[in-house]
Amino acid sequence: MAPARSSKISLAILGFLLLTACMLVCGCVNGNNGDSVNGMGDAGDGSGSSPTPQGNPDNTENSGSAGPAQSSAGTDTGTGADAENNAYAGGADIAADTKVYPVLVPDAAYEGKTVRRTFTTKFEKSQFTIDIDVDMALLKGARNADKSLGRKIAKESPEVQYKFYRSYFEGMENSDFFDALIKQLRYIKITERLSDEEYLEYLVTFVQQIPYNSPEGNTRFPVEVIYDGMGDCDEKSMLLMGLLEKSGYDTALLLFPKLGHAVCGIKIVPQGDVGFTTYSADDGRKYLYIEATTPYYIGLYPDAFANTDVLVIPLSDGGMPYTKYNYVAYIVDSKKKIEKRIDFFKTTLDGWYDELEEMKYKLINYKQYYSTQLEYDTAYQRYKNRVDEYNRYFEYYQKNIEVWNEIVDRPYDVEGVRRTIFNSKVNDIEY
Repeated sequence: MAPARSSKISLAILGFLLLTACMLVCGCVNGNNGDSVNGMGDAGDGSGSSPTPQGNPDNTENSGSAGPAQSSAGTDTGTGADAENNAYAGGADIAADTKVYPVLVPDAAYEGKTVRRTFTTKFEKSQFTIDIDVDMALLKGARNADKSLGRKIAKESPEVQYKFYRSYFEGMENSDFFDALIKQLRYIKITERLSDEEYLEYLVTFVQQIPYNSPEGNTRFPVEVIYDGMGDCDEKSMLLMGLLEKSGYDTALLLFPKLGHAVCGIKIVPQGDVGFTTYSADDGRKYLYIEATTPYYIGLYPDAFANTDVLVIPLSDGGMPYTKYNYVAYIVDSKKKIEKRIDFFKTTLDGWYDELEEMKYKLINYKQYYSTQLEYDTAYQRYKNRVDEYNRYFEYYQKNIEVWNEIVDRPYDVEGVRRTIFNSKVNDIEY
């Protein structure tokens, strides 16, 4: 029987579609921008070169106005005023700022009332379920807060954008909410004996797996995201920032003022060339982008964020960094190599299939093509050898697809995916 033609790969693009929808619905990215997810070197070709920033990344410093580190994806150093003179980091009042920022004030009429919400999260090889009792006084206060500024936040100055986003996870009432939520999440850390690195990944995964939904009205507070069981890109990022900061991790708010978008950054301590685009604060600390919208690896980001200015605003003076970025770099680099191999095997197998069909036809109709037994035997041996080659390449093809699917489907299991790639030996395949 002739070998079957190799089939095309069916790519798992649900997460990508959610991410694209988030950027378009939120209005933080123009629909003409690139929408693939990147983070390893140049957003266009993955070559490892740093993208070129649009505009002058030193505008803040040159103008003499106070502000956080402003850089573009791929730069190693931030620019801008020193932190002690920084209206963002230092918390100094912005002159003549008459904007109305969201303030969370509990509604006393609902004091003592709670509603339970349940969340199930896939993490590593397990699945964890936690129950969260939502304080209804906080929820009603969040619902009643004036959030109208968010409707045009992309048109506001970086100073206003910063204060707007930070109001969503700072303050005593927000702290009470995060303390209660972290208590439930830390129970998983303790009972499962998660390391600090694993717990960070669990917190990221917990937020990423909350379903995506863009609100019809105003930007929701984290307590609303938990109560509603859904959130959009900015809302989930604010939830993640609060969780990581209050859990002791060195976290930064990465503000993209031209896009009116804010995301969470996690500090790393680079050891040589990390292979990732990093975002630098004034004091030299380096942060990786964390996509909160949908499950994805720490450090990867949409192409639209590669070539635009970013303000890097650390949320604390220190804290724990993320050290397993080298695992993610290995996974992403392997994914790129696997995709090239899959394309090569697919093209080669399709060509061989057509060749084998022609060889088989001649062998079946041997009287028309071969005048001696020797000619027939020689043709048959060539056919048999090609079948063996085809089947060997097809095994390589299938193995690469299996590992590729593992990488795409399990971003919540960094250690497991890394181990799968290593044990599969796909990177050792010679062809």
